[in-house]
Amino acid sequence: MDLIIWFFEAVARRAPTSIQVESTRYLVGAVGTWLVVWVLLSGVLAPRKIRKPTRRAAQIRRELLYSGSTVIVFMVMGVFVYEGAAQGWFRFYSDVSDYGWAYLILSIAGLVVFHDAYFYWTHRVMHHPKLFRAFHRVHHLSKNPTPFTAYSFDAAEAAVNFMVIPLYCMIVPTHDIATMIYMWMMIVRNAAGHCGYELMPRGWTKNPILDRFTTITHHDMHHEKMTGNYALYFTWWDRWMGTEHADTNARFEAITEQGDRTIRVADGQRA
Repeated sequence: MDLIIWFFEAVARRAPTSIQVESTRYLVGAVGTWLVVWVLLSGVLAPRKIRKPTRRAAQIRRELLYSGSTVIVFMVMGVFVYEGAAQGWFRFYSDVSDYGWAYLILSIAGLVVFHDAYFYWTHRVMHHPKLFRAFHRVHHLSKNPTPFTAYSFDAAEAAVNFMVIPLYCMIVPTHDIATMIYMWMMIVRNAAGHCGYELMPRGWTKNPILDRFTTITHHDMHHEKMTGNYALYFTWWDRWMGTEHADTNARFEAITEQGDRTIRVADGQRA
């Protein structure tokens, strides 16, 4: 009973701030990406559409509905993070001078690497036949994704995805600014990764450094084929584990080559 009372008191105290933060991030990240890619730049990017457009009004309505439930899950779990931080359960700090600016920047880089590994393995586990329906089915209802797919999760998957921040901050001292910067980076990258247009420049996968980072095509193929290409930011886990689709880079090059050729022809005709 005391735990229940504590929970409701914590929600009443923290929920307004938490729901505002999560809703704003989603609106700016997902809606902002949709406005930029699907509206403002739709004409320019049309030749770089990864798959043919489909009628998706019903899909987007469903994605918005599930995104709302994800925001609520994130809000509730955010309450526990706020309360846990107040109790000293997590290694958050607020004075930059405690570790310095170099450490703050490195802690963000560490979070990127940690999240990539966490995402790969939790994502792959959620594809297990015994877990897929309970954890990951909703996300894969979007076979041809949109920026709103970014938060379209089952409640269980939303909880798993949220846990990356508190787990990292239980181990690594993390400044409030670092956490905030990373959370914004995460939603923008997530929305862009589901936008359905290849945004990376031609030749990306042929560059030995850039090829270590996933393209939009990489994750789009995961939605198309329902398996493989499990990674988030980097290609190395898929390659180490043999789960990268063999034609990923060829598909990327074909899309960007055809897209850039179409754009050049259109520019020549206008000239």
